[in-house]
Amino acid sequence: MKTYFSLRSHIAGALGLSLLVPAFALAQIDSSVINNTAAAVNAAGSASAQANTPVRTSAQVQVSASTTVSTAVMTRAKTKADTEIDRRIKALGDLNTRVQAMTKITADFKTNLNTNIQNQISGLTALKAKIDADTEGSVLKTDVQSVTSSYRIFALVMPQARIAAAADREATIINMMAALGAKLQARVQATQAAGADITAVNTALVDMGNKLQSAQTHAQAAVSGSATLTPDKGEKTLMAANDAALKTARAEIKSAQTDLVAARKDVDTILKGLRTISAAAAASSTVQTQ
Repeated sequence: MKTYFSLRSHIAGALGLSLLVPAFALAQIDSSVINNTAAAVNAAGSASAQANTPVRTSAQVQVSASTTVSTAVMTRAKTKADTEIDRRIKALGDLNTRVQAMTKITADFKTNLNTNIQNQISGLTALKAKIDADTEGSVLKTDVQSVTSSYRIFALVMPQARIAAAADREATIINMMAALGAKLQARVQATQAAGADITAVNTALVDMGNKLQSAQTHAQAAVSGSATLTPDKGEKTLMAANDAALKTARAEIKSAQTDLVAARKDVDTILKGLRTISAAAAASSTVQTQ
């Protein structure tokens, strides 16, 4: 009986995860602090009107209070924006370190990602400097909102990287199990040559090969389906399409994991079957020599 096990020397090493990473994007920053100042201005104006001497008119008091409140509000908005930008720059750096350490994705992917990350970090650094220099509330509001509309790393790019990382881990496991499968195949063939019935273990061996191939297919589909997504920049149709694509990619990763679990069970079945055959052969040999 001819055994079947299409291991392919590098079944997952050739995953070819040549991702075309889109522009990075950042998560929502709450800019409502810039908009909701009317009540504070009115309250401050009223308090200042009561405390100041009659020399200053009511209009002068309100202008002074408004300026003070606006300055405080803008300072808080800038501080929050700076903190969020710093957090995202760190996340981008950590992401790049993680991706560069992957072993089953292409050098082109790593190079492209590194270039995009450095460009994004430069853009965020420039945006931070602009926000810190803003003097008009309306301009500051627009700049803060641009962190949401133009940068969406937590909504899109980080999920893409996590999918690539998961595929990389699965590819590593597939390679390891393929190597183990080749050794098991050799043992099964030797057992068959010795005249033993290998039907059960061969069935498990075939299934193991199928499961590893399926795992690779799912891992590749996960990366291919999420690699070319682009930031939605607030466009609801594109946002929905991106969300659907990421959901599908995650399902592919899960399917690959399920295949690997099944392949591991096949390994147990094969080893148990080989032990049973060996024990039976040893018992038969003992009986014959008595």
